[in-house]
Amino acid sequence: MKLQDIASFIKSANAGASYLTFDIGFPSAETFHRVSGSGVITQELIATLYPIKPSDVQIYAYEPSLVIKITIPRPVASGGLAERDFDGVQQFAPLLDIEGAWER
Repeated sequence: MKLQDIASFIKSANAGASYLTFDIGFPSAETFHRVSGSGVITQELIATLYPIKPSDVQIYAYEPSLVIKITIPRPVASGGLAERDFDGVQQFAPLLDIEGAWER
């Protein structure tokens, strides 16, 4: 099952001018725990999807909001000449197809 099939939402945004943040929300605590405890969403996986070093990936599972938050460095600073997505809102797409054995 793909992440997009189990998550309530998957979104991205700027976290300042130098970082992107991804939020993956879930419809229930049970679903949140199945995904966050699966070991599928790792620094290594995210580093592969967004060509960066695994050590540059920060992953937080925040149970009160049923959200997994991921923060990575932006490839270029927000607003720079090479910028393709000023607000960072189009960068979540690679997360949609993450597959895991988290279905019931």
